[in-house]
Amino acid sequence: MSVKKNLLTAIKFILVSLLLFSIIYPLLLGGVGQLFADKAEGSIIYRNGEAVGSRLIGQNFESDSYFISRPSSINYDASISGSDNLAVSNPKLQQRLAVDLEEIEAKYDPENTAVPVDLITESASALDPHISPEAAYFQVDYLSQNTGLAESELNSLISEHTEGALLGLFGESRVNVLELNLALEEVLD
Repeated sequence: MSVKKNLLTAIKFILVSLLLFSIIYPLLLGGVGQLFADKAEGSIIYRNGEAVGSRLIGQNFESDSYFISRPSSINYDASISGSDNLAVSNPKLQQRLAVDLEEIEAKYDPENTAVPVDLITESASALDPHISPEAAYFQVDYLSQNTGLAESELNSLISEHTEGALLGLFGESRVNVLELNLALEEVLD
């Protein structure tokens, strides 16, 4: 093969690759994304035309009328995802857990019930929007007192918003705290 023929083959390959990977492929992915627009755009939840949060990112709920999320050392800032990743033997982690446990016990007065671990521990990303059903049920007595709703009504809300394991196999049952709090708001309104 001549140098000229090799050069033309290389140029054709580059042009076809540029066309394929910088125009066709992105357009194809954008089109597929539009088939799943909600997911492609961050699973944003709107209330009265205003964005109130994402199904995918946890947030802090400070009102005594809301269920609380897992703690987050990054204040639920998605731009800096990732927890402290401290070892169980690390004194900083032990101190933080002790403080968080003390706050939860003071607020919820759990009597004979152990505090669910996900109310004092972060997820790996520190952004997890879910808590376990046990963590949600743990908060029912406190929320019943603060909202005036019957415990049975709150238990029903939790049951309605509990998602099972993916395909019945992967992961644990979980409750999306934002969706649960929005449902709670609807009942209270």
